[in-house]
Amino acid sequence: MFGMGSRFGVRAMFGRVGLGLAFGVSVSSAADWYAKDNLQPGHDPSMVRFEDGYALMSTNNNLQLWTSEDAYTWRDHKSTVSAIPQWAYTYAPGTEGIWAPDVFYMNGEYRVYYCVSVFGKRSSAIGYQSTKSIMPGTSGYGWTDYGHVFHTTTSDKYNAIDADVVRDTEGNYWMAFGSFGLGIQLIKLDATTGYQASDDKTVYNIARRTSSASGGAEEGPSLIEHGGQYFLFTAWDKCCQQGANIEQTTYKTAYGRADKVTGPYKDRAGYTMANGGGTILLERYGRYVGPGGGEAFQDLNRVRFVHHYYDLNGDKYNHIHIRDVVFTEDNWAEMGQPFLGRYLSAEVEHGVLTRAVSGDLAITRSNTASNGEYLAYVNTEGSKIRLPMNIMQAGDYLLRYRYANGGDAAATHKVTVNGKSQTVTLPPTGSWGSFPENSVVMVPAKLKRGGNFIEIEPSPNGNFAELDRIDFLRIIRDTIPANGFDNGIRVRLTKDDEFAIKDGGYAIFENVVLDSLKDIGNVFLQVKNASSGKIVIRDGKKDGTAVFTCDLSNRSLMGGGWSAAKCSGDMGLRGIKDLYLTASGISGEAILGNLIFEPMQVVCNQAPCGDPVSSSSEVAPESSSSGTTAIAPRAVRHDSPAPARKAYRDLKGRSFDKQIRYRVMF
Repeated sequence: MFGMGSRFGVRAMFGRVGLGLAFGVSVSSAADWYAKDNLQPGHDPSMVRFEDGYALMSTNNNLQLWTSEDAYTWRDHKSTVSAIPQWAYTYAPGTEGIWAPDVFYMNGEYRVYYCVSVFGKRSSAIGYQSTKSIMPGTSGYGWTDYGHVFHTTTSDKYNAIDADVVRDTEGNYWMAFGSFGLGIQLIKLDATTGYQASDDKTVYNIARRTSSASGGAEEGPSLIEHGGQYFLFTAWDKCCQQGANIEQTTYKTAYGRADKVTGPYKDRAGYTMANGGGTILLERYGRYVGPGGGEAFQDLNRVRFVHHYYDLNGDKYNHIHIRDVVFTEDNWAEMGQPFLGRYLSAEVEHGVLTRAVSGDLAITRSNTASNGEYLAYVNTEGSKIRLPMNIMQAGDYLLRYRYANGGDAAATHKVTVNGKSQTVTLPPTGSWGSFPENSVVMVPAKLKRGGNFIEIEPSPNGNFAELDRIDFLRIIRDTIPANGFDNGIRVRLTKDDEFAIKDGGYAIFENVVLDSLKDIGNVFLQVKNASSGKIVIRDGKKDGTAVFTCDLSNRSLMGGGWSAAKCSGDMGLRGIKDLYLTASGISGEAILGNLIFEPMQVVCNQAPCGDPVSSSSEVAPESSSSGTTAIAPRAVRHDSPAPARKAYRDLKGRSFDKQIRYRVMF
């Protein structure tokens, strides 16, 4: 039984679910559960990840630069150019603005490929400028313009606008561009000069709308490599009608995939994009009109997609959303949630909605709903909500399911996680359209590292429940793998999928459920490549209260090049926390493995019970495809050595990415 802590006395009953234990979990969140869209302005946005955060540029502002540490709160640094460069007027006479910049890290510098044109004409050109550092006020910041890269004339059948750069698996750089006519083109770039490569002058046509109804409306290409394949995202149909004309905007986002960067790109049905194919990923829903003009980019541990949309219920003008791209097991892309400040939360109105009847799954306003919206009329068998989610740590989770049931009897929903289904009982909450913080049930689930897919369907029992939001709570029993972090600064994953952090860096671990930690004896941090400095685990924010302090100079050797640094702090830590791992006093870069919670030694008659497990025992960790790493802590000492050794080898609830044997020498 999972205690819900609800003022309605709501409790959810589950059968045997493989969690290994049952425990009460408070409904209180690790942070304010009520999300709010930040309404960051932007049109045709482009983003790049750098060590201390993100840089953003967009159309019609002379390369105005914004930066952010968290991709939610943005700082305006004004334009990087004072005027349109003079060379532009040679190729685009009459141009009045700089369009569709593409920010990309290339050849040891940040480059912005941008275009100049006149609306409706093909006398257009692409140029670029660069800087060593992209953060104003830091060493190496300062833009140099390198002028013309490629152009088209009025007689060409494609248009030199909307540039986008991609690096292939062999280290070559390519630039896609185009709009209407023959659609999307691709040329090879010289990484050193930034101009078109001399060894391949081919202009490859990789996507084109062919139906007369479309009017050839395909533009805004974006390319990214994932899993050895290339993904081409494009914008279709009519853009940029806003304000009083917002209803005329039909912009949407479509994509295809190829084995080679030059194509052919095919959609999920097998149709070639160069002959009209394309799978729709995003189109108008609710108040979100014209989601398109976007760009995929590589973040620390996930692919993300930034795009603009127009807010029908707000100012009716352009804003940006940043979403995760979530990849299926067979490497197809689906679009995840817009980022509203948290990684382990899903606003259900942003899911993929399949309606069995008109009016079902209605996106509805409420001041008590997170982000002010929820799904009403989750009523009809055959209707479905699909939530693609990137999860960075594999293991056992609780889905905190926020709902409203104003009826007199319990409703049920079928919840399917990665193909495994269960029926969730939703007792009455006392009202409709109201979502207080304690109006939840907990749904147990096992999640993978990477793409996870949650589907929700109403059960045909005649009782209904509305749905607002789902939070994903990670259950911790004995380890927190450092490479399961959600985001951070001055951190990265190495080629071996190990977590690396520099001095002044931090990493975020959202929604950590600590209630299953029992009688902590010691806490250790697995580390290599660092002999001094401190790692501090903090509560709630990067400068929050220190929970554990791990002194990297106080460590013992382990096998495989690892050491274990002993940590001091709150051994009674419980609840649901956002934990921040912060680094100070580190020279260079520290590689961190796991934060290990060692059980307290059981004492019988003022002495350890039984014959302790040898501290030099070697244990071969379990293995899974999760990609996270965990190391078994030393066993709890029981009344005899045999149970202790078995516990040491059979600890449950963790995931490992390698078969490595460790010698613990505490």
